[in-house]
Amino acid sequence: MERKHFILNAKSILLILLLVTTGCATTNSMSGDFNPDDPYEKSNRKVFEFNNKIDKLFLRPVTDFYDKATPEFAQTSITNFFANLDDIRISINNLLQGNVVESMSDITRFFINSIFGLGGFFDVASEMGLEKHSEDFGQTLGKWGAKPGPYLMLPFLGPSTTRDAFTFVGDTALAPALSLDDNAARVGLISLDLINTYSAFTGIADIESKDQYAFLRDAYLERRKYEINDGLSEEDLSNDEDFEDF
Repeated sequence: MERKHFILNAKSILLILLLVTTGCATTNSMSGDFNPDDPYEKSNRKVFEFNNKIDKLFLRPVTDFYDKATPEFAQTSITNFFANLDDIRISINNLLQGNVVESMSDITRFFINSIFGLGGFFDVASEMGLEKHSEDFGQTLGKWGAKPGPYLMLPFLGPSTTRDAFTFVGDTALAPALSLDDNAARVGLISLDLINTYSAFTGIADIESKDQYAFLRDAYLERRKYEINDGLSEEDLSNDEDFEDF
């Protein structure tokens, strides 16, 4: 089942990996050359192995049960619900990036889906032609000129950079579930959100590659460049700057 929407940075990471497997970037051979983007490769690989063990021992059994127990239409509604809440964070980041029109569109999506989509369980806004965007604080800092810094493999969360790891705090702070006073409800919502998202990507850990770690690293870094540049290549960006100077 295809999932489109994500609320936490961890889920954006999963989306990046999925998109890359369809052709954004590949690395099929292990290289012994030093990668300047990955100065902590030795420790990162250990964390990568740890994450794979967690996936096989815990995450995959949980999501397999979730997939079997939850009908597809229910999973879609749950995805829509959390995606609707995510539009608040996306709107803020678009505004911080100077994308006023997109920011207004995001907040309009939130109100339309909250009211007419029964709390966000139905994505009425997309059917009305309001595009779903995907922005986070890492992209915002990237737009402001912040460099990604060294590549990091985070426990449980997966691929990141020092910049994106730092902004994870800001992205998470805007998750509406964290504002709930009831601890059980808060933990339950966050758990459901993550399980629902992760279930869409079970199998990604089985990507066939001689060096799976390098494949995911290069895929992540390329995808982040793509997102921060809004899909424009370095050549396109250079041409835009030349045009503005002119």
